[in-house]
Amino acid sequence: MNAAAQPLQRFATQGYFASHWRSLDYFNLYRLSLAMALVFTGLLFGASDMFYEGAGERFQAYAYAYLIAAALFVLGIRARWPGFQVQLTAHIVADIIFTMLLMGTSARLAEGMGLLLVVSIASGGLVGSGRLTLLYASIASIALLLQHGFSILGDSPSKGSYFQVGLLCIGYFAIGWLAHTLTQRALRSETLAQQQAEELALLNRINALAIENSPDGLLAVSGDGVVRHASPRALALLGMSTPVVPGVTRLETCSPELAQLAQQLSPNATPTLNTPNGPLRVRCMPLATADGSRVLVLEDQSQAEQAAQRLKLAALGRLTANIAHEIRNPLSAISHAAQLLGEEAHDATQTKWAGLIENNARRLDRLVEEVLTLNRRDRLNPTGINNATLAPLIAELRQTEDIPADAVSVSLPDRLHFQFDPDHLRQILWNLLRNAWHACSKNAGSIQIRMHKQGDQVQLEIQDDGAGVPPEHQGKLFEPFFTTDAQGTGLGLFLARELAEANYAVLAYVPSTGGARFRLSLYGSD
Repeated sequence: MNAAAQPLQRFATQGYFASHWRSLDYFNLYRLSLAMALVFTGLLFGASDMFYEGAGERFQAYAYAYLIAAALFVLGIRARWPGFQVQLTAHIVADIIFTMLLMGTSARLAEGMGLLLVVSIASGGLVGSGRLTLLYASIASIALLLQHGFSILGDSPSKGSYFQVGLLCIGYFAIGWLAHTLTQRALRSETLAQQQAEELALLNRINALAIENSPDGLLAVSGDGVVRHASPRALALLGMSTPVVPGVTRLETCSPELAQLAQQLSPNATPTLNTPNGPLRVRCMPLATADGSRVLVLEDQSQAEQAAQRLKLAALGRLTANIAHEIRNPLSAISHAAQLLGEEAHDATQTKWAGLIENNARRLDRLVEEVLTLNRRDRLNPTGINNATLAPLIAELRQTEDIPADAVSVSLPDRLHFQFDPDHLRQILWNLLRNAWHACSKNAGSIQIRMHKQGDQVQLEIQDDGAGVPPEHQGKLFEPFFTTDAQGTGLGLFLARELAEANYAVLAYVPSTGGARFRLSLYGSD
């Protein structure tokens, strides 16, 4: 909720806003002014014939008492005690009592001072939301009738005075009803405005959260190129470290290339902006304002490509999972038939073709198995991995690939251990070891496997002494279906990286001068 709406929620007493107390304070300021005016009137005309005989001193005493009461009311308003409605009622009753007492000191003032209660009744209705306005009118009418009745006992007023008192009492009720009606209407308007302010504040908060958590960067730019708003994501995509001051910072200061592109950008165009963080697709959304303001949407193309790739793989995984058994059954039959043909072959040509059929059948079977493994990457069963479990696993994989023992150099400290799913680790090491064996010189020590501690991470590295990976291929190593081997599926390294990420680890290619080096980084302990 914004700062403008917060004061409306500050209740001094239950059911009343701070604005009620301010109105009550202004109402009491009127009372103080009136009391001071009455005091000066008593000082100036106390000895004149305007008052009854000996009543001038009583008028001054009542005026001073009225002034002191108004001053004490200030303390109650500041302390917010007692409650609002109690204080307002006390104010109105005090006005009625002192007005009646002052009216009893002078026949000339009696008629005019009765009208002062009209102001008190109307103000009480407006300040107090019209809740007790008719009660105040009733109290004022009863007090006026009593005052007039006591005056009859001392004087003999004309018969017409009864009519004047009746009209004044009717006026009290009319003013009270009118103040009540107007206050209720104003209160409904105030409540509606408060609800709309709360809804607007909530909507602004929702919009702010949506902008902050949007994967796209958003820049609101006025027609003259001044940035009105820049989301954190937009600043990150543009690689900006300096803060943007809304309404002051210009777009060319943030990104000169984007400012130049925005000048020629049409609503339907989606050009590409090259930044140090990668290519961005830029879209323009006009705001239809007089100054030509617009919103620039910055989309990270790399994320869009990754999302499309994930959808592609998910669809492929579902398809493969559904037809895996249907594919494997004929593959098994083809492989078995190829073996029988090879055994019964009478010449080298038949043996060659039988071997070709069997090799391709195995390749298809491996492709299905790798895609199925990719679908099962989220089924984790992490266990403790250390030298005692890792060394036999490497030896088993080496024997599976028919790799000589002296070709692999293994360095595994005894104290290091980590948590990992054993089946996932087997798949990762098998892919890396098989690739290393195909790329190395196949001499003693051609493949090096070592594990060491780097900060809070345990790093497991596999390096070969082959030709390494060409620079133009290094950025595509972990892309699915990318391979330089005619017999490869292109899913091995991609599958290894996905399984590593499923275990909260990172598999990366490390450029080196001697062959290819792959590093599996994960958190462990001594």
